[in-house]
Amino acid sequence: MDEHLTTPEIEQYGEKELGDARRAELDQHLAACPTCRARVARANRMNATLRARPRAQPPRELAARIGAVVETRVAQEQARRTRVPFIAAATFFATLLAVWFCLELDVAFRENRVFDFWALFTSYSDWFSTDSLDALFALLEALPLSEIILTLCALMTVGVLAQQLIESLRPRVWQFK
Repeated sequence: MDEHLTTPEIEQYGEKELGDARRAELDQHLAACPTCRARVARANRMNATLRARPRAQPPRELAARIGAVVETRVAQEQARRTRVPFIAAATFFATLLAVWFCLELDVAFRENRVFDFWALFTSYSDWFSTDSLDALFALLEALPLSEIILTLCALMTVGVLAQQLIESLRPRVWQFK
């Protein structure tokens, strides 16, 4: 054995959890390796010190408190899973609504000829001329603000619902505080 003992091997050696053949192999290595002997001796001293320390008894209500926390977490997990179909349906319909608002926004842009005003506004080389400012005001007047706001709200709703759906489907790691 040319390599040093690993920490699990040292622990198994100290706890006498090894078979006779493996223990004899480690004994042979320890006879030749002062580094591993020192690590085993340090682990044995630490184990002896820990065993010599008095052990405090856990509080009587500890098991009940742990059980209550586990029951609460299980109930929260079940409640979270029961909401998944509703959140999925809401996300689906909000997505349909957002697509409809996007189509309506496109129609409003075309009816109000916003793209024509944009082309007119960007075609002037002198940005601060009177004609350029008139084109800017015409562009601002042509913008369908209500459709833009409704579309943005619908897209935000889809985003929030999609985030909730992902959070509901993702497995949770319990964190006890």
